[in-house]
Amino acid sequence: MGYIIATVLVALCLIAVPYYLRKRTWANLNQEIMEEDFDTFYYTLDSFKCKMSMSAFERENMRLSGYIAQNRKDDVEQQFNMMLNMRIKKPQKLALYQRAFYYYIGIGRAKKTRDMIDLVQSIDPNAAQDLEIQYSILIKKESKYIQEIQDRIDRLWDGKSQMEPSKEMAVGTLEYLLGLQYSYKDDMENMNRVFDRALKHCAGTPYEESILKIKKQKA
Repeated sequence: MGYIIATVLVALCLIAVPYYLRKRTWANLNQEIMEEDFDTFYYTLDSFKCKMSMSAFERENMRLSGYIAQNRKDDVEQQFNMMLNMRIKKPQKLALYQRAFYYYIGIGRAKKTRDMIDLVQSIDPNAAQDLEIQYSILIKKESKYIQEIQDRIDRLWDGKSQMEPSKEMAVGTLEYLLGLQYSYKDDMENMNRVFDRALKHCAGTPYEESILKIKKQKA
């Protein structure tokens, strides 16, 4: 009986210790990057405890977060190239391709953005369709998806009732994409109507600055 109890306790320790170490390491890394303490962040990332508790993909993905936060564009590019050649599972590849898409679309790299859509398409066509819409609106500046974006907003919110706080960012992002399309068509009435709503739902985000800039340009 004592042997069985001891074996169970050892097994529990083998499960609990890595879990605790992983949880603590993640917390430290997130705190360090939030405080912009990058020297400590990279030291933690390369530490023995981090290598023991996190996979290589997770560590390199966090390193990528650091480079992006520091706006180290050359290092970000090299990190993406390195990670794209890692031997990782399909869900990890999909997450990496999508992350690269949002990074490149954010800095206006059309060719790189297109490449990431094609890579996502090879794994998840449905996810690729969402990226195609954003590419059309943000890079090509087209107004092909006005009704589709409006339908997505309507599915999340009826436009009248009190919105759930958890939906505000999603609705605000869609309203931003809708307002952009109206701005391309110089439909000022609908643009201002949609953007005024988006400003309430995207307050304090980069979308707010972009919307105010467009409204000023179109005034």
